[in-house]
Amino acid sequence: MKAHPPRGAHGVEAEDLARLLSTPPVPDLSDDRLHDLREGIMNEIRIRPPRESRRAVVIAVAAAVAVLVALGGVALAGRSGSHRPSPKILFPTPLTGSPTSPTPYPTNAAGQTYGGDQEGAMADLQSVVAKRGENGYCWATDLDGPMPMGLEEAAWIDAATDKRREIAVYESDGVTQVGVFISGGGAVRGVLADGTVVTKELSNEVAKQPPVWLFDQMKNLASNAGDANAWAWWTLTTAEKAAAATGNSAAGMTDPDRPVYVAFILGDFTKWLWSLPEGASAPQYSWIYELIDGGAHEVDGSGASAKPFESAKNLDLNIVGLRDRIKI
Repeated sequence: MKAHPPRGAHGVEAEDLARLLSTPPVPDLSDDRLHDLREGIMNEIRIRPPRESRRAVVIAVAAAVAVLVALGGVALAGRSGSHRPSPKILFPTPLTGSPTSPTPYPTNAAGQTYGGDQEGAMADLQSVVAKRGENGYCWATDLDGPMPMGLEEAAWIDAATDKRREIAVYESDGVTQVGVFISGGGAVRGVLADGTVVTKELSNEVAKQPPVWLFDQMKNLASNAGDANAWAWWTLTTAEKAAAATGNSAAGMTDPDRPVYVAFILGDFTKWLWSLPEGASAPQYSWIYELIDGGAHEVDGSGASAKPFESAKNLDLNIVGLRDRIKI
């Protein structure tokens, strides 16, 4: 199997590194119309009602990106020092309580806001009712799900995330788990750049939670790369299918049916985990994959990419947020 070496080997194949290190062309953003369009799209995203399905946000972002790409622009600028957008920018917390503004949210001991929906505002912890009837709070970013950077990511997330998600419900401290909230289901509607209305039925199947050891391994990998709150898609498949999903060759594989866990992790990664050629700078990347033997739980291979792994959409993936493992 032609795979990236495990993290302990600290290596990345030369052709993949060259692709990551290459600099894409940067379009001219001096056009005032393009600037106004971007601002309009960002304003629409900022005021989106906070309880909308993740799938609806993905469709809207995909449509926004399509408009900007058509004009030669770049969608969703990242925050300073980062190459990914910040959910904090999209959902501001109200600061005043005047008759024309939302009521200020209370804060917990950690300074995090909590409360229910308000027009044009969102608390850090949103009030929900868990599946067993417990009242509590979910992190707003957990409810929103992964935010795509562009059209390609939006399409991948939409295709790979076909199941409902289990989300931890907390007391107002944002630490003590009291239940589980199930997101998704039903149908969502989005409007594309050309005005076409798209309606999509969502599955009622709930994504499986990974084994504890696998969650911890994905969490550690994401944390070491710089984003402990990343998102992961995982499944147990065969060595042959795992190789195809990660763009590796299965030629010469002695046991193509061997059980292998495969994980794809999306995050705001700022630390490079592999060795680099002398004098080379670490490339920007948002995606990591890792292959793990299904029996020994040893890493078979790992790698990074600036783009999602297209062939992975053919797998039966389960999405999980890596902020915190569900313990209820």
